Formats: sequence, C-alpha cells, structure tokens
Amino acid sequence: MKKRKSKWYYDAKAYHEVVLSGSITLARNLADYNFPARLSEEDALKVVEAVRSLTPDLGAREGKEYYSCRVDRLSNTDKDCLIESHTITPSLKRRKDPTGLIISDDESVSIMVNEDDHIHIQAINAGYNLREAFKTANRIDDYIDSELHYCFSEKYGYLTSKLQDTGTGLHASYMLSLPAITMGGKVDALQEEISRFDVTLKGIYGEGSKSAGFIFQLMNRKTLGVSENEILENMEQVTAQIVNIEKRLRNELVKNIGPDLKDRVYRSYGVLKYAKNLQQKDAMVLLAQLKLGSDCGLIKVKGGGSEIHKLMIEMQPGNLQTFYNKKSMGSVQRDEYRAKYLNDNLPELIEEKKEETEA
Repeated sequence: MKKRKSKWYYDAKAYHEVVLSGSITLARNLADYNFPARLSEEDALKVVEAVRSLTPDLGAREGKEYYSCRVDRLSNTDKDCLIESHTITPSLKRRKDPTGLIISDDESVSIMVNEDDHIHIQAINAGYNLREAFKTANRIDDYIDSELHYCFSEKYGYLTSKLQDTGTGLHASYMLSLPAITMGGKVDALQEEISRFDVTLKGIYGEGSKSAGFIFQLMNRKTLGVSENEILENMEQVTAQIVNIEKRLRNELVKNIGPDLKDRVYRSYGVLKYAKNLQQKDAMVLLAQLKLGSDCGLIKVKGGGSEIHKLMIEMQPGNLQTFYNKKSMGSVQRDEYRAKYLNDNLPELIEEKKEETEA
C-alpha cells in the first residue's frame, strides 16, 4: 500500500487526548514595501522572491529539509492539502496576487508570504508543546529579520495589516478535542467565560468556520501592550482549565451513560470499517466518537487516539485526492474513496482479553 510522508501530526509520543497541537504564528511586514492590501503585483512578486531566496540557508541553519513554492501557481487540490494539515490558511488560498510559501519537510514550519501581511511564520507541534513551537518560530524570525528589514515601531512594536495584531504580532493557538463539552451543550458558556482572558474559540479552520469532529481552535486575541511570555502564560493557564473541565465531563459521561456510549463507539468503528460510502461530515463524527471511546478506555485500537487524529486529517478532500492521484474527483467519488481509505487504514481493534474460567 502507498505510504504517506511523515508529518508533524505523526508524533504519537506527543499525543494528548484533549490538546491535539500547539502553534505559534508571527505576523511581520517588510519596511521597504507597502502592506499587502496596497502592494502592486510587481512588488508582491519581489516580496515573494526575496523571502523564498532564504530557503537554502534556512534549511542549513535548522538542520532539516525546506522547500519553497509559488502558492498562487498551485492547484486548488494542493492548496486544500496544505489547509487541511493547518500548514497554510484559507486566506492565502484566496489571494490572487503573487503568494509564496517556505515549508519544512514535515510541515511543522511554514512561512506564508503575502497573506494579510508580507510574512506569517508558523511553527506547529503535536500535543501540549506550545513553548517549543515558540522557540522554533522565534529562531526563524530572528534569522529573517537579520536578512530582511522588518517594519517596526519603538512605540507600537511590529506594525501589521490588522490593528489587533500590532505589537508582538504573535498568535498562539491550541487545537483542542472537546467532545464532552460539546455533547453537554457547554461550548457557548465556555466561550463567554474564557473571553474575559482575551482568548477565543473558533472552528478548526479559523474564524467563521464550524467545529468538525468536536475540534476547536483556542487563540489569543490581544497582542498590543502584552509581552510574548504573557501571551504564552495566559494561553497555558486557560488551556489547563479547559482540559480539566473536558476530562471531568468525560468521566461523568462514562459514569452516566457508559454502556450506551460504548455501544455507540463500537458502532462507529463498524461503520468506518465496512461502509462503502462516507461523506466528510459523517466520517468526522464517527472518527470523533471513536477517538472519544479510545481516550476513555471504552475501546482499544492499535496506536490509540493518535492514529484516529491522523485519519481525521488524511480523509479530507485534498489529502484524499492527492493520495489516490485523482485530482478531479466529484463529491460522490470522494465519498466512495473516503470510505475505502478508512476501511483500509482504520487501526486494528485490540480485543479485550477474556478471563479464563476454571474447568
């Protein structure tokens, strides 16, 4: 069977049942050019080429393979693949002017060029590891700053296209799996509570998108007037509270409806294993229920929740079409291939050992 290249979300050792990933994004603009909204096509291309020229040296400094490309020249399927693994934003896909990307081999680092700002440096790690992502992004930021002159104010900090990003230009984000909070109807109450701490919950593909598979993105809102460390500490404290709430509610679910929940989880496994046609939304719900069952110990699958999270990303349209090298699939054909992919790649069920009875 065809094998996929290892990506950041393959790190099973870093897997956390609630915190799926931590990412840092730094927004930067170059001093010698207009901001992207007023950038001419000629200058947009110059910015892309200036940033892309740093790729070889960046790879040598970081000790890993880095590649670069013109995003505006990629196919929609290739762009969708990058969005689905959280490597680029939907906003970058929509840009018509010259846009670029520098990306590490495992897609844990991506440098987007000419999105809302000239440069968005993103570092993402699996699990509860925001500080390590920040170290990576900060190191790369220092290197780019040494080569290209940033637009910076001693009074206001880094100047950005969006006023709310001015200052540190830092967005810290955790991707969270919150099935118990969602099933309990407590998402809105949680959102209201955490808003006091200048953070917000969004769908997994950003503002305006809906949650899929009980997965949410937690992100800071304030960047001006606070330090980078204050942003990170605030995110860590809020996330720890959410993790505690989610775990408590999961325990209550198992205690109150354990047998029914277990039955639902096993039914989800059966459908994923044998269905011949699966829409994306249905597959996400089934995988989320299976992940919840695995995390709560109601079902045992080889590789546990980490393998299930991988499938949530890899069964999405762009990744699916790229894997099967069929980039012109219609929705009906995608549903068929999605079912096939999940049939073939669903982790093996680990049967419970039956107690031996005395003769």
